[in-house]
Amino acid sequence: MSNSLHAAIAGLLDHTHPTGPRSHRGLTIVPLFAPRAGKPAYVSLAEAVKHDGFCITEIDSGGSVPNLRVINKTPHNVFLFDGQELKGAKQNRVLNTSILVPAESDVTIPVSCTESGRWSYDSPHFSDSKTVMSPKIRKSKSASVSASYLAYQQAASNQGEVWGEIEELHEAAETSASSSTRAMKDAYDAHKGGLDEFARKMPCEANQSGLLAIRNGRVEGADVLSRPEVYKDLHESLVRSHAMDALVRRDRRQPPGAPGEPDPAALVEAAERFLESARHCRDSAHDSAGLGRDHRLTGDDAHGSALVEADTTVHLALFAAEDDSDPGTRYSIASSRRRRAWNHRRRDED
Repeated sequence: MSNSLHAAIAGLLDHTHPTGPRSHRGLTIVPLFAPRAGKPAYVSLAEAVKHDGFCITEIDSGGSVPNLRVINKTPHNVFLFDGQELKGAKQNRVLNTSILVPAESDVTIPVSCTESGRWSYDSPHFSDSKTVMSPKIRKSKSASVSASYLAYQQAASNQGEVWGEIEELHEAAETSASSSTRAMKDAYDAHKGGLDEFARKMPCEANQSGLLAIRNGRVEGADVLSRPEVYKDLHESLVRSHAMDALVRRDRRQPPGAPGEPDPAALVEAAERFLESARHCRDSAHDSAGLGRDHRLTGDDAHGSALVEADTTVHLALFAAEDDSDPGTRYSIASSRRRRAWNHRRRDED
């Protein structure tokens, strides 16, 4: 494992800027802006499925839970997003990590099941379910994939843990009785009205490259892409993924403080501090199923992954580390307020 970040990841962190937070019902989305990379060129899954010659299928007629086949006969590289759900075939799956599928290729991709109660075809191919795994589940999946890479050089998840997390989501969403196949998407569908409200209040901005989420005063994580036009296709699904946890999960770590509108300056400062903390992550690089290298990032304050092709970070995914010993103080609004008050006092004394 390297002691320092790949230059492309460090450079992206240095040039990513948070601004203009939007808050609703305990969730804040901070838009992130970064320089657009010219290469590599790629399109989103939503765009790829419009082209003849692109499809995602079971690996063969019998199927294999942890693997799917991508047939890309188009002239476009296709970006598949970590935690993005694929609906259909023998059971719904999510991507274990972000993958850049090369143009004119046929590749096998690592996935996790998000529908434990079905193993029968309902369609020959997969479609984009327009759902991204909620951050709590995606965070634990990312950690298990990193451990698998380090131990076995494979992007495998802990499937039992994923199923357990989805069951917890159903319990929190009160959909345990109504989901016959234990599909993760059933929980989202049951809360469509609430998720629609978050999506309306947190639209994608022009040239936005990513987002950072803060829930109940604490940074949850961030995603940044190298191409804003591809991020735009994912923005609403990402907002809904964070909104899902905000709607149904009670956060015991919520920091104390008077209720009211969050301070935008404190929100931006918390975002900046979290992104800066990621510069201290340790970095290990591994072969990807597609183009580029899959970097797994581990640190005291953040962990996650980055897909790097040549000198470009195609996708950076970060999750805040747990800090149960000091709830609500690490990269939180409360700590940012305290820091700014302390700085003001120092300036007054000087």
